[in-house]
Formats: sequence, C-alpha cells, structure tokens
Amino acid sequence: MGGAVMSLPWEDEVVIGGLERDVASDRKLEHLGPLATSQYVRNTVYFDSHGVRCEAWFYEPSGATRARFDLGKPPPIVIMAHGLGSQKDMGLHPYAEQFAASGLAVLVFDYRSFGGSDGWPRHEVNWRKHLEDWEAAVEWVVAGGLGTGRVDPARLGLWGVSYSGGHVLATAAALGPDRVKAVVANEPYLQAQAAVAKLLRERGVVSIARAMAAAVNDKVRGMLGLPPAYIKLVGRTGELALLQLNDEEWAQIQRPAPQRQGGWKNLATARMLLGAAAYSPLSACSGIKCPVLVVAGSRDEICPLELAAQAVERIGPLATLLERPHGHLELHRRGAEPEFIQPVIEFLQKQLGGVVVDSAPAGPMGHTTSVSQFG
Repeated sequence: MGGAVMSLPWEDEVVIGGLERDVASDRKLEHLGPLATSQYVRNTVYFDSHGVRCEAWFYEPSGATRARFDLGKPPPIVIMAHGLGSQKDMGLHPYAEQFAASGLAVLVFDYRSFGGSDGWPRHEVNWRKHLEDWEAAVEWVVAGGLGTGRVDPARLGLWGVSYSGGHVLATAAALGPDRVKAVVANEPYLQAQAAVAKLLRERGVVSIARAMAAAVNDKVRGMLGLPPAYIKLVGRTGELALLQLNDEEWAQIQRPAPQRQGGWKNLATARMLLGAAAYSPLSACSGIKCPVLVVAGSRDEICPLELAAQAVERIGPLATLLERPHGHLELHRRGAEPEFIQPVIEFLQKQLGGVVVDSAPAGPMGHTTSVSQFG
C-alpha cells in the first residue's frame, strides 16, 4: 500500500514537482513595478517570517491625499493578503489603491512560497504558516519596519478575503486589541466541519479518497525530501482539486490565466488536505475584541452567509454583517467597485481614526473591477 500511495499509478491528475519560482519572467511583468500617482505611491518592501523573506507592496497616501484628508500625522495602516492559493497580484491592487487614495496606508503581502516571497515547496497552502505570516507582518509593522513616521502602527487594521477572511479573524483574536484595531473579513472561510460535510455531499467517498491518497503521497514525499505532489487549486465538478466550482463560478475564471508573479500556476501541494480539517476560524470569533465588518454573499455556496452570521453573533456588538447579492467569486471581483467598497472605506476610516471621512476617493480609479481570485 505504501508503494502504491507513493507512485499513484492510477492518478493522472497529480503533478509531480516542476513548480519553481520564475524570477526571470517576473522582470518582464510591468504590473509588479513601483507606482506613483497623484493619490498614492506604491513600492516593494520585504519582511521576515520564520527565516523566510516575504514580499509586500506598500501603498502610501500622496501629499495631496494627506492634505485632502487633513491627516496631520502618520496615516493608519491596513494589512492585506489573499485567499486560498492566491497572491497579491491577483486582484488586490484595486482594493489597496482605493484605500490609499482614501488616506489609509496599505501593506499587501504574499505568503511564503507564493508570488514574490521566498519559500519551498512552492504553492504550499498551509493555514498554520499563513497565520504565522500574518502575525509576522503585523509585528514587523509595529516594530517600525516601514520606517519612522510613515505609518501609525497603533492604528492598524486587517483585511482578508475567503481563506484569508478567516485568517484575519483568527489573527485578531490571537493578537488582541492592543495590536489590531479593526478587521474586514470578506466572504470568510469559517468552519472545517461545514467544508468537510459539503465535500462529502458533493464529491462522495470515492472522490475524497482520491484526494486523500494524493495528500498522503505529497506528505511522504516531503518527509523524504522528494519533489512535491500537486493537485489543481481550483477545478470543475469531478476534477481532483482543492476547490471544485459550479458552472457559474467556473465561468468567472480567467482562461487562460494571465502571467502572474513567480510563475503562478493553478496548482497547490496536496498535503494541505491533511491538516485542513483542524482549522475553524469560527471558534476564535468569541475572542475578538475590536470592531469587525463581515462582508458575505447571499449566493455564496463556498463560504455561506449563514456561517458569516454565526461569526457576527459570536463576536457580538463589535461586529457588523454586510450582505451582498453575490456568489463567492463575484463578490471579490466586484467588491472594489465604488458602491461596494465605499462602506468598507468608511468603516476603516471610522475605526482606525485620524482620517476625515469623505465620499469616494477623488477621481476615478484605474481598476475598480477586480480580476478573478484564481487567475
């Protein structure tokens, strides 16, 4: 049985190795470079997470934006990262630039093994390591990693989406209100039990057994120092993938996927499935002691509205539920549009303080509709 698991001779949807960080191609990607507009400046910065260098984009309000919002002192800062198997150049810029144009500094980072960050094996989706990266980013900012007087780390907020929507809730509970002053959790992943039940209903025992065999294969390979075993990050119903999408969601995936930093591919280490059942951010919600805005879609079948409502109930009066008429991918893709992002901006401005609440950012932003989360 051990030999069969190691070789998986019947499984043609498992990819063995072959995923390396493509630094050479990154030099040709114009969207990765520094940006300077009349409203904000974006530069690339780096911080350490458990001995591995993580890359981030730092958005800083321009002088004109500071004057418009009468900041008078270093701006608050919002830390952001993406969801399941995704990275900062996959639809986070439209959000970050509007936050920055509204008087908020922003740090958008890549998890270890994704995008511009170091780490091997590439594309390792590991919730424990993700939470370590979130805490490392917060502590780096609090310790003055961005420089003296550029941001006010005493007014720090977190923003996450999907898988990272759960991460920001867990991080806020772990670090407490002395570190985290506000949280925005968009369509958050909340409970492993609900996810497992959904998998069993939709995929059946045989499909789950296929996925777990691939996960064990990958785990053993890691223990032996062999190249990892990858499965698709997202796929259609019936495919071997971490996340199977219905036809409506699948239609929103960019195909072919544009070139992304680090040579991103629609693959993730299969070992993720072995530890996923232990992660339920919902259980941490009662320990959150700062204001939280939970944004959820009424048509979301991946991170359902019902669980979001439970999270708000557990957090108590500090939490607000904002319901959108969207499915999972649509909510992220359209969330940066003016009518949908404005309540989020106002929440962050109000809770982090030091910003004069205003209407939408001056002048149209260049990318108010985000790209698909997985492409």
